[in-house]
Amino acid sequence: MVRIQKRLVKKRYYGKSVYQYAVYSLNVPKRFHELLQTFLDKDLDMEVQHERSKLNITLTPKLENPHGENVS
Repeated sequence: MVRIQKRLVKKRYYGKSVYQYAVYSLNVPKRFHELLQTFLDKDLDMEVQHERSKLNITLTPKLENPHGENVS
């Protein structure tokens, strides 16, 4: 079972105003940890699709050009 978690992050600017935004996270079950090893510490593109009662999240490695810069 997997749950999407939400938490609010609060940032203070110049000690007066406060900016807050939501951060969503998804914990991956241990049985998938080996599959994730090749993607650790890599920049990934994400595509999300909502179809009826399904949420499909696709992560693909970003391509790099010959100069070492990421290509979107």
